[in-house]
Amino acid sequence: MNISKLVIGIVVSSLFFLTGAQALDLKAQSGEKIYFRGWQYRTDIVQSNIDKYNNEMSGNVDYATVTGDYPAIMEQNLMSGGDLDIFYANPSQASRYFDGGWVKPADELPNFDEIKADMYPAMLDAWTYKGKLLGLSYFVSTRGTMHVNLLKLKETGINESELPANWDELYDILYKMRDAGVKYPFLPHWFSEWYGISWAYVMEVHDRGGKIAEPDSHQPLLTVDGPGGDTLRQWKRIWNDGLVPEEVLTYNESTFMEAFKSGEHVISPQQIYDLASFNDPANTDIAGHVTLLPYKGQPWGILDSAVYVMSNRDRSDALEKDVERMASWYGHKDQNGNPFVGANWLEVSMLFSGYKSVMESPEAKAIIQKALARPEDYETVLEVYKNTPYPKGVWSVTWAPIFNSWLKETLFDFIMDDKSVEDTVNAINNKISELNEEYGIS
Repeated sequence: MNISKLVIGIVVSSLFFLTGAQALDLKAQSGEKIYFRGWQYRTDIVQSNIDKYNNEMSGNVDYATVTGDYPAIMEQNLMSGGDLDIFYANPSQASRYFDGGWVKPADELPNFDEIKADMYPAMLDAWTYKGKLLGLSYFVSTRGTMHVNLLKLKETGINESELPANWDELYDILYKMRDAGVKYPFLPHWFSEWYGISWAYVMEVHDRGGKIAEPDSHQPLLTVDGPGGDTLRQWKRIWNDGLVPEEVLTYNESTFMEAFKSGEHVISPQQIYDLASFNDPANTDIAGHVTLLPYKGQPWGILDSAVYVMSNRDRSDALEKDVERMASWYGHKDQNGNPFVGANWLEVSMLFSGYKSVMESPEAKAIIQKALARPEDYETVLEVYKNTPYPKGVWSVTWAPIFNSWLKETLFDFIMDDKSVEDTVNAINNKISELNEEYGIS
């Protein structure tokens, strides 16, 4: 998926999207508690946003962070009809929850037309499943943006002009970096979270121009001599040649980021918004020296996003209206017609939004530029971002979380047990076919 429309407003910085006041009354009226759940990320910001809503809009929102296997925990909660009204979800998770009958689509919000008009078409497409909008914009990012530590690069004697333009060139240059004295020049996206090594494989296959499954029919597409096999061969090569720190397989994302902050690695696929964290002097000694590989015909990474989803559990009519009010306030615009939460995330963490009202504000360009190491990196960010693919074939399907969990374990086995490329590619195709049959997808 090409998401250039998502960043047009940033490129054309003079544009200003008039927010206007919402006609919807967003003040809570039932007095009943709303249960809001999310994963571990800047929970201080989340709580401050919740506090603002509760204080200004008479809200009674209870927020808590879910730790562990987030998709599985949320599915169990939804299945049991537990206390859950609004929650984070990636599109792949939300698709499955929708098929379970546990999602109240955003189409049912009174201000849906306004929300739809404010949303970039690419994101509207990514977040729409079976004709329904699954949720409201939390963030949009390129996961797998190739971060480069310029200080460590200088130690290798390699010029920026020599940096790779594609995955095969990247793997080749790692040997030159090691010969120059860097033991582990590359920190791959192979960490142990549910979005770690499995997403690393999905992103690389798509970056190479391949697809794991057909976007609409979800039929398997991998071949041993295509991008799927090429990715595995390169992984096996750098692992067996000792170019990857073995402990990366045990990292969570926080440890993964800290490892790159240590300054010991030259290149690592990270979230595009983490450029802000890596270039913050309060966080790391390499601040001001972290750039990114530019787009030169091959994408880097995949489109990563999340939405605020409303559950479909039994609620009183009054509470149902309050859930709609809270979702609208938090997931779109506040009582003043401003995209407060989305704009706040952009400012504090450089989380991009699916809304024009956030990305086309006069402040957006300045916020992004401030987070980067160099002025010229701004255009590089836009080019990488707007050319990011979206793996619809394996994410916009009801079996997505099941496949992702299986793929994670399969890839760990491939690396640790030195499984063959052919057997692994065939196993992936067979698993997709099995899931399609199980869920009646033909």
